[in-house]
Amino acid sequence: MGPVAARGGCVRRADRPYSLRHPGRRPVVRTVQPWECRVTSPQHSLGIDIGGTFTDLSLWRADEERFITLKVPTTRAQPALGVIAGLERLESEHGIRPADIGYFVHGTTIALNTLIERDGARLGLLVTRGFRDLLVIQRLRMPTPYNWRTGRPTPLLPRRHVFEVTGRLGPEGTEEIDLIEADVDAAVDAARAAGLDGLVVCLMHAYRNPVHEQRVRDRVRERAPDLFVCCSHEIWPRMREYERALISIMNAYVMPKIDSYLGDLETRLAGMGLPARPFITQSTGGIVTAASARRNPVETLLSGPAAGVMGAIHAASLVGVSDFITLDIGGTSADVAFVDGGAPRISQSEHVADFPLLMPVVGVSSIGAGGGSVITVDEMGVMRVGPVSVGADPGPVCYGRGGTRPAVTDAFLVGGFLNPDSFAGGHLQLSVEAAREALKPLAERLKRSEAETVEAVIQVAASSIYAELSNLAAKQGVSVADYAMLPFGGAGPLLAAPVADELGITRILVPGAPGTLCSLGALLSDVSKPFVRSIVLPLSEAAGLLAEAFHELSGQARLWLASEAPELSAQRFEVAADMRYLGQSYEIDVAVEPRWLEEADLAAIAGAFHRRHRAMFAHADEAAPVEVVDLRLTIVGTTEKPAARAVAVRAGEALRPSGSRQVVVAGRFEEVPVYLRRAISADSSFVGPAIVEQDDTTIYVAPGWTVGSHASGTLIMERTR
Repeated sequence: MGPVAARGGCVRRADRPYSLRHPGRRPVVRTVQPWECRVTSPQHSLGIDIGGTFTDLSLWRADEERFITLKVPTTRAQPALGVIAGLERLESEHGIRPADIGYFVHGTTIALNTLIERDGARLGLLVTRGFRDLLVIQRLRMPTPYNWRTGRPTPLLPRRHVFEVTGRLGPEGTEEIDLIEADVDAAVDAARAAGLDGLVVCLMHAYRNPVHEQRVRDRVRERAPDLFVCCSHEIWPRMREYERALISIMNAYVMPKIDSYLGDLETRLAGMGLPARPFITQSTGGIVTAASARRNPVETLLSGPAAGVMGAIHAASLVGVSDFITLDIGGTSADVAFVDGGAPRISQSEHVADFPLLMPVVGVSSIGAGGGSVITVDEMGVMRVGPVSVGADPGPVCYGRGGTRPAVTDAFLVGGFLNPDSFAGGHLQLSVEAAREALKPLAERLKRSEAETVEAVIQVAASSIYAELSNLAAKQGVSVADYAMLPFGGAGPLLAAPVADELGITRILVPGAPGTLCSLGALLSDVSKPFVRSIVLPLSEAAGLLAEAFHELSGQARLWLASEAPELSAQRFEVAADMRYLGQSYEIDVAVEPRWLEEADLAAIAGAFHRRHRAMFAHADEAAPVEVVDLRLTIVGTTEKPAARAVAVRAGEALRPSGSRQVVVAGRFEEVPVYLRRAISADSSFVGPAIVEQDDTTIYVAPGWTVGSHASGTLIMERTR
């Protein structure tokens, strides 16, 4: 056997190309391309986000100091085709050759879709003897306490593929029972007989001491080098064996798809002459190399939504706004996130495909319908929007691709909000008549006119977002009226004003390219990665261990960044602790200053916890003992950010609409002025109702709203009634 590369959760032979076995397919072998890593000062920089309906591109053209944005349809079966189509359009329409692109960042939903569609690797799980039913028992609480018929999610692998291994470590990491390697051998034999692709190892208390997991990994590699192995202590070494096992299983489950896709993408990009080494966005809002993403793909599960939030933070910072709610409405869903003080809220309690994800991610919640959400009327005559989506293929009826079910986009088109000739930059012609015919049965069932039916669709979509967003705000102890709203995605600016009216929000910020903000966010993100160390001690006893953990994690982080992006000299640490009152079962996230750890300032750490607890739950007990569960450190390597030119001021030149059309306003058609976004200067202003058209989206200015333009190109909508 040759030397072994053991970085990340899955191991492979270091002296041969990366290989993963696919269910029912021959092994896929990829050789990493010898690309140059350029993170700063490239000629042109490209950010890409693959959504369920469209693939978005944001290119920074360095020679002209401006952004170019494109939208191309997503091919679900082969997502790389959308990327290639976008690159071809950049060359044919703008003269940007792939060879001119020196920096390439890419966000993808492939890992997330693999989980949702249950189309991942066939896996086995090795657990400590006595814990075979770990995935079946899960957590004893019901997912929905008030629903007696609710069930727990079906595990990603069946019980017959869970294998017990004798051996036990205590909660402090000391060995209580020696590992029996014969059990490992039996598990390997059973896995090979079942035709499994890989094995996941999650043993008790491995977060404290990985020695047993390491021995299992080495034994599997020795007995079955064709099986890949993921160990829980190498993915996210935290207490709680069920959640730790889930993270490791999800990582291994999506790995073949991610490896195959990224390998295919790298080969295609190299064939087109693109010299940049691809970077991939993460769920934390940062980026890593494609090689890192292939090792730990679980970190990319929510990369697209996270990149959108990072793009929104950049856009809001240009106008001096730091507290706002993002509203990302794409083809399939409406996602929201709270931003406080210019930083996203980091969550460790998100659910992905019904499973808890106990890793830090940008807190994005899916709460409503998207442009492709299907409109139905039930047997009681009640209209519903979503959750089923028509996707990009066949798409809404108005796409003319064989779709038969009316979607929200069809209603927007019939209502006059969309221009059928300029949708997606004019690259997709929409059929008003087809959309009208699709909506007609709904109008008949509702006994309403066409305009009233369109108004009902808007009200139902806005009301569902209002209800869910209000609940989210209540859980976080905030009032939505204290925030501005920043909409993006293809449909976000269309629904922003109706949603804001429902919520009592009085200010809306519409960035320059809202339809492609996720790809812009990817382009503007920094290289980063989180690291964790379990503590599980009362704060009064944890001073030494906290200092030791901080130095250990910071050392690991510096080594990682040096190998990931050695040319980045500007870096910083973001440190947080998961803390709780002694005896509580769940902890809260508390930001910690590094000097508190180095100086053993336990009073400062405790004070930060009490303040955070009071902010979240409106009370704190400063006399109660506090426990530290984990210490987390994120290293951030700062990338160079492009700075676009300010929007020009056209003094003395009045803004004139490009035309007008019939648009549904308050349940009836009304002649409404239409403005072109590119014609709006920094000193322009106008009032609603109005429509603003641009290549990547359409903005609806509702009655009672005024619009002004900022020098950054952001439109600022303010409610006047």
